[in-house]
Amino acid sequence: MLEKERIFLDSHSAELLKEYGGKILVISGEEVTGAFDTMEQALEGAATKHGLANVLIRRPAEAQIELRAPALTLGILNANSTHAGDGTSENGKR
Repeated sequence: MLEKERIFLDSHSAELLKEYGGKILVISGEEVTGAFDTMEQALEGAATKHGLANVLIRRPAEAQIELRAPALTLGILNANSTHAGDGTSENGKR
């Protein structure tokens, strides 16, 4: 999984570092599809552009970090929940 993305990042790390600096990159296939300042922005950008597809999210100069969310992939959790963060639903009920 994500082998093509890893190979692309490893073989282009110097030029990606030069072009994007310390940005967090979203890589799909052999293409950078987003460059972000924070991990939160990168996750949001990746989800918006790629939905549940697997993408590599990483800074060019860092050790590899992968995020896998099998519960989202399998549909066990829904990232577009209508529940508030305090455990209540939109109508205030638990």
